Amino acid sequence: MSSLERILPFLRPIQDLLIDPDITEVMVNAGGRRIFVERGGVVDPVPSRSVDEKLLTVAIKNIARTCGDEISEEEPILDARLEDGSRVAAMFPPCSVNGATLTIRRFSRRYSLDALVDVGSVPLDAAVLLRKAVASRQNVLISGGTAPERRRF
Repeated sequence: MSSLERILPFLRPIQDLLIDPDITEVMVNAGGRRIFVERGGVVDPVPSRSVDEKLLTVAIKNIARTCGDEISEEEPILDARLEDGSRVAAMFPPCSVNGATLTIRRFSRRYSLDALVDVGSVPLDAAVLLRKAVASRQNVLISGGTAPERRRF
C-alpha cells in the first residue's frame, strides 16, 4: 500500500482531488478550511470543500511516519517525498498561523536534461554547466515557478 493510499481514509472529502490525474497539486490550508488545486498550471480554490483538522493532522503525521520523518509542535515543518516521487510539504502551528497545512505536488512525468534542452526549457550552455557541476559534486540551486502558466487565485 502506498503512502497516499494510507492517508486517503483521513482525507475522504478531497480523495477525488488527490487521485485526479489532471491535478498536479493539492493545497489544504487554514486547518483544512481552504482548499486549492493546480490543474494545467492554474491554481483555483475549491469552494464548499473542507477537511476536519483532526483528520488532517493524523494524515500529516502518517505521511511523516511513512517517510521516516516526524512532525509535531516541537518540529512543526515537514518536507518529504512519497514513494511515487510526489513532494509533500506540511506545517503545524506555530509555523502555520491558521492551523495545519498540507501540500502534495504530484509529478506526472520526469524529464531528462536532454529532453529539457530539446523543448527549450534549459539552454544548452546551462545544461553543459549543470552536467559539470553534478559530475564534480558541486552544490546546485535551481529556482523558479513550478508551472508553465500564470497562477490565478
